[in-house]
Amino acid sequence: MNVILLVCFTAVACCRAADPSGGWLSYAKYTAPHPTDIITRMKATMIVPPTPESANGSPAFWFGLQSDKGNAALVQPIMSKWLGDSFYMFQEIFDWTDFQDKQSSPIKVEAGDVVVAEVEYVKDNNSYKMTMNSTGTTQSSTYTYQLLQQTTESTAYFVLEHQPDKCNELPKSGNVGWNDIEIDVNYTPVKHPLFVAAQENPACGSKAIVENGWVNITWKGE
Repeated sequence: MNVILLVCFTAVACCRAADPSGGWLSYAKYTAPHPTDIITRMKATMIVPPTPESANGSPAFWFGLQSDKGNAALVQPIMSKWLGDSFYMFQEIFDWTDFQDKQSSPIKVEAGDVVVAEVEYVKDNNSYKMTMNSTGTTQSSTYTYQLLQQTTESTAYFVLEHQPDKCNELPKSGNVGWNDIEIDVNYTPVKHPLFVAAQENPACGSKAIVENGWVNITWKGE
């Protein structure tokens, strides 16, 4: 699976060396006040949606950090469907600096599980430490990635990724939402961080909705 993802990401990198990637459907974006600001911490909670009816496709729901130009390391705690049987939580980094993709070991989660993900910047070695916990498993997913560049990560995203061939490759619930969203910029908590809804290559009526402290991504479930 890692090889497949690497090939896909590399193909995108050859024609467009920056985020947002062409594989994104709908997303919401937060931008720190200055490009040199560092998002030093981000945390959010979500509920695992039902497994899609179709065994095909691999929808991915994640939040992530990136530079203002989108050409550095995309640091992502992810929930994605693998092997047609369930969603899995793991961390992934695609670094536009060297076009390398790295992942932690996936941990299976079940529909209805509450997943809490957090990303923290470690100044001493210019890295990000990522953790994910689920109410449905005693396992915790952790991963640390040292940045290859000095460019600061000043942008945050919530994203639905991986284009479906058919809409039944997305969960029938038609919605995934993140709440309890916390962001620190330069080690200072941001009160009511402003996320702006956007579209890249929407499918199945997908769109991002930002309201009442939540970021939701919806689509037409089948």
